[in-house]
Amino acid sequence: MKRSSKTLCLLAAGVAACWIAAAGPAGAQNRQNSPPAAGDATAGKQLFYDHGCYGCHGFNGETGARDLVATNSPIIADVGTFITYLRLRGDEAPILPSTRMPNYPESALTDAEARDIYAFVRTLELSAPEVADVPVLRAIVDSASRPYAP
Repeated sequence: MKRSSKTLCLLAAGVAACWIAAAGPAGAQNRQNSPPAAGDATAGKQLFYDHGCYGCHGFNGETGARDLVATNSPIIADVGTFITYLRLRGDEAPILPSTRMPNYPESALTDAEARDIYAFVRTLELSAPEVADVPVLRAIVDSASRPYAP
């Protein structure tokens, strides 16, 4: 079976993603220490809403079905990987087809717009409180750690 160069790139990106994900929290730390993303975060925020990204990722990037904050995802490790992920999904069927993430070929989202969305995503910060700071949640966690007594 002959594979296209895009398929081979996707395979290589998948292997790299698995390797990066295995790096654990260090990857998240490196992301926090990296320079700001090129792009307009304000325009990216509007595009994030216009393209319905909030539907799965939440308005703050941490409340949806697919959170973007503190995930250590290699897909948002750098703008090149982010755009490659969007493009390969749009230009060629993924190796493991899924309906979870829409396809974004350049005809639907330009590289400049993708950089803007990426710049916005990079501004998102984890704001969830610690378990100890939420009394009801702390009580639930504490009760779950005790043996069941009928």
